[in-house]
Amino acid sequence: MLLLYLTFIMIVIHALGVSLSFSKRTFPKFIGNLIAVYEMIFYFMIIFSTIIYKNKIILVISYIYLIIHLIGGIAYLKGYLSKLYSAERLKYYGFYELIEMLYLISILFEI
Repeated sequence: MLLLYLTFIMIVIHALGVSLSFSKRTFPKFIGNLIAVYEMIFYFMIIFSTIIYKNKIILVISYIYLIIHLIGGIAYLKGYLSKLYSAERLKYYGFYELIEMLYLISILFEI
């Protein structure tokens, strides 16, 4: 049941992220730091959850997102990603966030 709530929070975060990215904005740095840590912890929890092991596709995607969020989260926390931001790149990042949000919704169907 906890995973259900944590996944729902991730979906809300990504819905807001999509909206912000498409409007060429980002979360404030303090909130972004909290989100980065939350996402890293979330994907560790997903990997160790037996629920996703029923669906091998979701399992593989979960490992990919874990790697992305570990590398990206650390880069974000250290400030490296802020050097890459531009209005055009944020639009593309919005599409990435949208795809991730769809994946998170698919996890809800597995729970």
